[in-house]
Amino acid sequence: MKFSIMAKAGAAVLKGRLSGSPTPIFATIATNNACQSHCRYCKIPARHQPELSTQQIKKLIKEMATYGIQRLGIWGGEPLLRPDIEEIVSCAQENGLYTTLDTNGYLIPQKSKLLEKLDHLIISLDGPEEAHDANREPGSYAKAAAAIEIASQSKVALWTITVLTVNNIYKVDWILETAEKYGFIPTFQVLHHSEHFGVNNPLRPSDEEYRECLLHLKEAKLKGRRIGNSIQCLDHLINWKDYSHNTSSESGSAWKQCWAGKFYLNIDADGCLYPCSLLIGEQRGPNAIELGFAEAVKQLSQKSLPCQSCSATCFTEYNLLFSLNHRTILQWVIAMGHRLRS
Repeated sequence: MKFSIMAKAGAAVLKGRLSGSPTPIFATIATNNACQSHCRYCKIPARHQPELSTQQIKKLIKEMATYGIQRLGIWGGEPLLRPDIEEIVSCAQENGLYTTLDTNGYLIPQKSKLLEKLDHLIISLDGPEEAHDANREPGSYAKAAAAIEIASQSKVALWTITVLTVNNIYKVDWILETAEKYGFIPTFQVLHHSEHFGVNNPLRPSDEEYRECLLHLKEAKLKGRRIGNSIQCLDHLINWKDYSHNTSSESGSAWKQCWAGKFYLNIDADGCLYPCSLLIGEQRGPNAIELGFAEAVKQLSQKSLPCQSCSATCFTEYNLLFSLNHRTILQWVIAMGHRLRS
């Protein structure tokens, strides 16, 4: 993230913490549910919802920018399947939003010009060919590798996300070596999606295997290896009591409350707002298209959270950042500056 955006976000967090009235500054939006990959741990493509039109999304982006959202994460499904994705990203950029996009990489060769408009690209990479294809589908590794090759030669900040399963739990060193070769920042997550979004049990390693892998990543991070996860996030995951449960009513060791819905939120493919993606399906959220973004956020803020921590990497990092954990903040400043020095 640009340092100017980080400073602006930090000021907004301080203001919200001091006033006791935090307002969302990070938002993610699922532009669609469709995906051409067949990942064994993902059920998102099986969801059926009316998707927002180009004009609805652009109107929503403008409302978010006016409201004060500073960072917009675009995901799906596979967002590059939308024929209007370049128009959507351009709108976000024109409205001053730091824009990130998650992709399986399949369409990057055909849509490489999009990289010029993005601030940050995250490509799914689950290991070498046998591990990646076992998690996803035959031939998926070759497509992800081609995308990484192209993106690594662009100016976009390139990160990868690895879902740790029985197929790749012992392949993390290969990912670290590949990250050093191509100059990207790898991040890692345990299986954490709810039953509405994911399939976990057949692919989940044992608790002991998860902890052993996470401890290995922590040691590698301490030695200076390229890893996006903060030490505090890795500690949180290492100390997670039961990986078969993705949420807990207990707060994390480094924060007193979850900031979902207060400093960050998720917009589903139908325009409904949720504190985070893990709570989709619990109840229908206020719809930003029907109510307008500001009113939907207001109604969302009136709902209480059923949990205070989770095993999701991204939300753990958010809670650490918005709790002003100085060690995590420093590590993110260093990680975001990596691309500038590469």
